[in-house]
Parts: sequence; structure tokens; C-alpha cells
Amino acid sequence: MRARHSNYPIGKLLLNVIEQSGLDPKAFFAELGFTNFSKSIERLDGWLRHGEGNTLLLERLQSSRFAIDDNLLKQVMAENDVLLQRERAAVAKREEDEARQAFQPYLEVIPEFSRPTQITLFCLSGGNRRFGSRVPDDISAWPRDDQLACLKRLVRENFAKHQGRTYFTGRIVGYLYRPTFDSEPIQLTVTGDLEARGEPLSHAVSYLRLR
Repeated sequence: MRARHSNYPIGKLLLNVIEQSGLDPKAFFAELGFTNFSKSIERLDGWLRHGEGNTLLLERLQSSRFAIDDNLLKQVMAENDVLLQRERAAVAKREEDEARQAFQPYLEVIPEFSRPTQITLFCLSGGNRRFGSRVPDDISAWPRDDQLACLKRLVRENFAKHQGRTYFTGRIVGYLYRPTFDSEPIQLTVTGDLEARGEPLSHAVSYLRLR
């Protein structure tokens, strides 16, 4: 096994246990009951690289003669969780900052179906983004009546251009407009009027990521 390291408390603890066992890694995992050394290393690497992983490794470790003191393990896992939460918060903030920087006001279609009839083709063709319409970048600074007048015109043009339909998600049944990143979307009818039925805000299906 090549030299390994970890930035996570649980990863450092596991490496220390293996080192203090006096066994080479293959013999160590064999004593834990693992017959496939490659898969054992994959389980270990999950904890080392990501601070979380397959719990079977910990379960077998705690049932062996190499078991970690319960209080120490709880302390290390608590420290590990703090680090993971900090990392997740940093990722979330970075993604939000990127989304804010990239945000542009846009008129988005609300389709008839919440799930595409052909998911693969829907994704490969770019989703419903193509059916929306760009709006002026500075529209959020306009008086509200001017915004609504512009939106009504764009909605009618858009609906006519696409003949009221999308690919794979049925008819266009409405539109969503969000003037700023932090504002709630405004729902419009297919004629460009404000949706006033008082129903819960419909969702738009613009893009699905293939996994």
C-alpha cells in the first residue's frame, strides 16, 4: 500500500490504528475479515479523502482486537463532523457566490409536465432553457409598470414563437420571471398577465443533469 495521509480526524485515527497494529495493511484488513484487499483500500480511502465512508470498516474494526476506545472515537467523529460541516458551508457559499455573479434576469417557461417524457433527450437537447426569453439586464431597476409591460410583450412573442409548446414537457402553461437573485419569482399567465389565482407557485423544469 502506498503512503497515505488524511486531513480528517477520522482518517488520521484510522491510519494510526493500522500503523500501531504491527501488521502490514493486507494482513490488517484480512484480520478484520476482508478478503478483497483492493475493496478494503477503497473503503479506507473514502474516510481518508472525504472524512466519511463505508461504515462496515468501522464496525469490523470495533469488533476486533484493534477496537478504538469508544470515548476517543466519539470525540474524533465529533471533530470530524465539525470539519465536514465547515467544508460543506464553504462549498455552498462558493456555489451561491458563483450563481449570484452569473445571474441574469430571465423569462422561464412553466411546462405542462413536471417530468420530461424523454429524460435523456431532454437533457441532451439542453432542457427548456431554449424556450425562455432574455430580458433587459437592467430591468429590475425599471418602474414596476414598465417591467410588467415589457414582460407582457415578451411573453406573447415567446408563446407565439414556440406555438405554446415545449419538447418533452408538453404545453407552455405559464411563465416565471425573477428580477434579482434574491427576489421571489413572479408568475405570469401565457398572455403575460400576473397570475392572480392565488394558487401555489408552479415550478419550471429547465434542466436535468444526467448522472
